[in-house]
Amino acid sequence: MASINRYYLLILSLVSMLVLPLATAQTPATSNNAASSVISSSLCGIITTIQDVVGVIALALFILGGAFYAVAHMLPAAGNLKGNLQGWSLGMIVGGIVGLVIVIIAPSVISMITSTSSNIGSLGCT
Repeated sequence: MASINRYYLLILSLVSMLVLPLATAQTPATSNNAASSVISSSLCGIITTIQDVVGVIALALFILGGAFYAVAHMLPAAGNLKGNLQGWSLGMIVGGIVGLVIVIIAPSVISMITSTSSNIGSLGCT
């Protein structure tokens, strides 16, 4: 039961990291330029959060997956532990690849949603 609560806390913290830039955005003024700048800054915050959080998780998955895979090769083939450890490590490496793909395509997806050009520079993010 305690492990389920940890998963809920992890999911809640990740969602709050993605929603926090939108929630802390100031109310837009009546002009379109002010509204677009608030939206642009909020989207820049989301992109930065995605790149920071998912990038670190992907790097950690690559490192742990590689280390577990190396350890699995040193184990004897007689038990189930070697196969299980290799499966876990390959799953971590694939998760790292998926995280890397998310980090790479996140700016393009956000700009496609907002109907801007496909590069992140058009949103004004640095």
